[in-house]
Amino acid sequence: PSRLPPPTIDLPLPAYIPEEYVSDLNTRLSLYQSLVEVDKVEQVEGLASEFSDRFGALPIEVKNLLYTIKIKALATRAGIESISTEQGQIILRLFDALQFNKQKLEPVSKDGIKLGTTQLRLNLKRLGGEWQEVLEDIIKKGGVI
Repeated sequence: PSRLPPPTIDLPLPAYIPEEYVSDLNTRLSLYQSLVEVDKVEQVEGLASEFSDRFGALPIEVKNLLYTIKIKALATRAGIESISTEQGQIILRLFDALQFNKQKLEPVSKDGIKLGTTQLRLNLKRLGGEWQEVLEDIIKKGGVI
C-alpha cells in the first residue's frame, strides 16, 4: 500500500521542551529534530528514557510532547489524516478511502464518543481526565477499514 502522509495533530496540551529543562538552544533544537524523525511508538519510550537520563525528571510539557508524538506514530499506522481540537471536542478524521470499523471500536465506545463513518469525536467534558487514554485506545484498536 502507498504510504499516506503523516497526520496533523492538534491536541489541547502544552507540548514543548521548556527552556528551564534544556537551557541550551542548540540542544533543544536537536532534540526536536530527533522527535520529528520518530515513526514508531517504541522510539518514544527510548526518547523518554534518554531525556530523563540527560536532563532529569520529565516536566509535564515534555510528557505531553512525547504523548503527542506517540499519538502521531499510532495515527500514521491507523490511516488517520488529522486529529484536531474544536469546540471542546477532539476530532479524528480519516483519509478519504478509509472508514472506521464500528465493530472493532464497539469495546471502546462510551458516552462522550461519537462515531461517524470517516470521523470520530471525543467530547472532552464527558470524558474528563481520561480523554488521553481513550484517544490512544481508539487509535490502537485501529478500527479502520
